[in-house]
Amino acid sequence: MQIRIGVLIVMCFLLAGCGDENIIEELAILQSVSFDVSENDQYPIKTTVLFPTVSKEGMFDTKTLTVNGKSTKDSFFKLQNLTNLKLVGGQGTILFGEELAKKGLIHFVDNFTRDPEVGTRSKFVLVQGKGDKLLTTQMPDVPDNAEYLYTFLEKVGAENKILNTSKFRFFRDYYDDGIDPVLPVFSYDDRIIQLRGAGIFKDDQYVKCLSLRETQILNYLSGDIKNGGLILSIKDRESGENSQLMLSGINSNNDVKVNIKNSQDMRVELSLDLKGSVLEYTGTMDLSDPENQKRLEKQVENYLNIHAKKLFHKMQIHQADPIGIGRMIRNHLSYDKWKEMKWREVYPDLNIKTEAKVDLVIIGKTK
Repeated sequence: MQIRIGVLIVMCFLLAGCGDENIIEELAILQSVSFDVSENDQYPIKTTVLFPTVSKEGMFDTKTLTVNGKSTKDSFFKLQNLTNLKLVGGQGTILFGEELAKKGLIHFVDNFTRDPEVGTRSKFVLVQGKGDKLLTTQMPDVPDNAEYLYTFLEKVGAENKILNTSKFRFFRDYYDDGIDPVLPVFSYDDRIIQLRGAGIFKDDQYVKCLSLRETQILNYLSGDIKNGGLILSIKDRESGENSQLMLSGINSNNDVKVNIKNSQDMRVELSLDLKGSVLEYTGTMDLSDPENQKRLEKQVENYLNIHAKKLFHKMQIHQADPIGIGRMIRNHLSYDKWKEMKWREVYPDLNIKTEAKVDLVIIGKTK
């Protein structure tokens, strides 16, 4: 409700300075938009919009409109003909159903790059299933799905840099050579909206949803992190003991080395230096013992190295490069050499190695 009221207040101030008179009760300020594959072959895009309405008596409500169209512009033209209100920009979230995303998004959203009503900070989201269903399903503890999702994304983006997505970042990573976009993936049922992980792309096509654990690793591989967190399930090689470890206040630094002899002989070495505090540890080791502290640090290093290797293998299989390994390679080559290289063919067999160094401060709870 706060976001809804805030949007309306801001629009009142903006409209006060316009040359043309606009009355707030006559506007439909789009709160959220979803795009899905329709069941109509002639009009393949199903577009659903949500916007708050306010009566002259000051009563608030939410309106939903849905159309099938040939393009986003065609859909919005049709939407204008379904309401007596004037549709204007302001949407905080733009949702894409997974079926549409797998076909490729750029054909549908390229108009957004030239549309001033779709702000650069508008957040893009993938939905397992249908985007319109997530927006319109009534849930007992969620009074406003669009507002709830927006605040959810704000929280997720603050906690996990790789999921801090926007229209600007999606188009930047799509059009840049040697990196692919990433979007957060959500699911829903009749009770909850749930974050599932990171959706990775090959060009503009959605190819795989990484688990939350894989998304954590991807976050630290993608760049330096300040004040991060990490939850690990680790196994002691000597005792066979399984334990849960929660780290907080993590500061990490990445150092990437690229070794290129030719297009068939290239290596990338990523060094990850991680410093953090133990918030909780469920294992049986006495962490007041310096030797046990070092042993725990080695376990975390092994965890990061093993799971980073598995993650790179998965991304290479799907030819998705959300970290920008290709961009690192590109920066070590001349323009002509990079253009000659068939990066999509080289990437799956590229030798990528991760070496983690962990330094932990023992301050948390142990069990």
